[in-house]
Amino acid sequence: MSAMYATITSKGQITLPVAARRALGLHEGQKLGIRIEGTTLVIDAPPDIESLRQRARAEAEAHGTWGTVPTANEGWVAHVDERYDERGRAKP
Repeated sequence: MSAMYATITSKGQITLPVAARRALGLHEGQKLGIRIEGTTLVIDAPPDIESLRQRARAEAEAHGTWGTVPTANEGWVAHVDERYDERGRAKP
């Protein structure tokens, strides 16, 4: 894609050229990612929610936690069992 240009308004706004919007599949009201790399401003379309869900599921499956629902109590019970004996005294 060839170079494209936009003008910054007095309010700091720019209009993205139609070719850029089409190339990234952008639509009105969509949020964009903006970052600075050296002296370059990079604008990109963030991943859609479905791809984020798929990534989260893949990561959970890799860790063996997909389908489990942890509760706050489980962590507390493990902590207490590890540090205290059956009478509630701290383990040495």
